[in-house]
Amino acid sequence: METTAASLLAPSASPLQGSDTTNSFSELKGDDFLQLLVMQLRNQDPLEPMDNEQMLNQISSIREIELNSTLTESLQSLTGQQRFASASSLIGQHVTSVPGVGGVTQSGIVVGVRFSENGQPILQLADGSELAVAEVNTIETPLHAAEKLMGQGVVGLDRQDADHLEVAEGVVSSVRMNEQGEIVLELDSGQALRFRDVVGVMAAELV
Repeated sequence: METTAASLLAPSASPLQGSDTTNSFSELKGDDFLQLLVMQLRNQDPLEPMDNEQMLNQISSIREIELNSTLTESLQSLTGQQRFASASSLIGQHVTSVPGVGGVTQSGIVVGVRFSENGQPILQLADGSELAVAEVNTIETPLHAAEKLMGQGVVGLDRQDADHLEVAEGVVSSVRMNEQGEIVLELDSGQALRFRDVVGVMAAELV
């Protein structure tokens, strides 16, 4: 069986199939392909040298392999950019997760995005918690989400003054915007709580 430079580069040429082989192949550049072709020419059988047609076929195959490798890298980069753009578009929005154990859901205003080790986008919420994009169930504007709390009982930790954290609890009587453009819930207890600082919602009679 004739050994060619293209066959040396192809993943199927190696009896070992695995991530190490794939990663090594993806790191090969145009110069590496050319060096392998030169090596093959130097070690060819002088009694049966490669003719021009064979050489052109070799170069064509090597070029195709190089282009496929470049295309794969470009697609991977594009996918990462699309994930980042999609996740970043959620910043400032209010998200709610799918029900977890016991039907508990997680919700909050998205203030940032990070990526896990496996490349999955993770949303950073205003209360310091995190939520994977894959677990998001609903997306809505903070104002719309806040207005839905009218008449509901809420509890939260007022973080406007980091040195004097205060627990706020009561039934939401009205919703307004403060000077900083943040949504504030007015409670029947006389307290005001930023919507982003809400940590729990309950029936009004339980407050």
